[in-house]
Amino acid sequence: GPISNTLEWLYLNNNQLTDTIPAQLGNLRNLQRLRLNNNKLTGPIPPALGNLTKVTQLSLNNNQLTGPIPSELYDLSESHALRELYLTGNSLRSDCIPYTLEGRLTLRTDLGYCPRPQPPPSGGGGGGGSSPRPRCTNGTVVPNPTANAQLVRDCVQLLTIKATLEGRITTAMRLNWSENSSIDTWEGVTIGGTPQRVIRLELDSSGKTLAGSIPPTLSQLTGLQTLNLANNEFSGRIPVGLRALASLQVLDFSNNRLSGSMPTDLGSIASLQTLHLANNSLTGSIPPTLVDLSALRSLSLAGNRFSGCIPNALARVAQNDLSDIELSFCDPVTPTATPTVMPTATATPLAPVGEDLFLPLVRK
Repeated sequence: GPISNTLEWLYLNNNQLTDTIPAQLGNLRNLQRLRLNNNKLTGPIPPALGNLTKVTQLSLNNNQLTGPIPSELYDLSESHALRELYLTGNSLRSDCIPYTLEGRLTLRTDLGYCPRPQPPPSGGGGGGGSSPRPRCTNGTVVPNPTANAQLVRDCVQLLTIKATLEGRITTAMRLNWSENSSIDTWEGVTIGGTPQRVIRLELDSSGKTLAGSIPPTLSQLTGLQTLNLANNEFSGRIPVGLRALASLQVLDFSNNRLSGSMPTDLGSIASLQTLHLANNSLTGSIPPTLVDLSALRSLSLAGNRFSGCIPNALARVAQNDLSDIELSFCDPVTPTATPTVMPTATATPLAPVGEDLFLPLVRK
């Protein structure tokens, strides 16, 4: 229906809205609160939301949004009213959050803060100082960083997501990851291979209860063979994009609070031997793509809220708990590819400022 541009609060959360976020929302210049969380919205966050200079709360979490986080949203906090920004449970592509926002607003995202620039070394005379040393290249955390460039990148990635993985645990219980200690002494981190990479990330028995969302940027640790985040309190969706972990053999997210559907691209990790997602709150169907995992030897999916049926071919997995899932077995039908003509998304006209705005959100 029509939405006036004098609106101050717009709550459309906890529905089944699909399609992209309309850029026209940026014309609601008096809006103070916008909640679109817990829907099925897709596509990028429109930069036009940066026009909402009076908005104090922006909730876009738990959708299927992709692409980078527009810098216009950060500007809302630095120079305008924004104090609460919720982005978790999406597949956003930004590397980190500008460090200048730390402490300025309540921020919930799958990303960590970008590193603060390091001051140039004191002394040494000469004018102008020197450029800050890049992260993880001090020779302590990664030995011989020039020869171990890939391990340096893994180190930077882990430090970037550290705050997200720690969630709300106290300072005394935080992970011991620091540039002041060698990466091979970091909790839950194992390095190996030639050239050296982070090959195992195992935070299932660290003695800490980690929370928050699982960072999608874990997919950039492309040397991983084991990713084990079991027995924590991670929530939100399983991130899309883990298929980039082409060497992954063990994926264990069991005993958390994960929700939403299983990403179908898990069936693209050809090297996967162990897939444990039991005891979460996952919904939707069990992806038929899992039958393509020819190396799979252990499959644990019980204790979720799946619907539909269990693909027959999964019963061949040597160790499985499929009998504990109250669903019948079936041979999933793969639909025949039929050309589909999609409607043009630009067909909805924009009303001029001062008139009602019609938002092309689709509810199913």
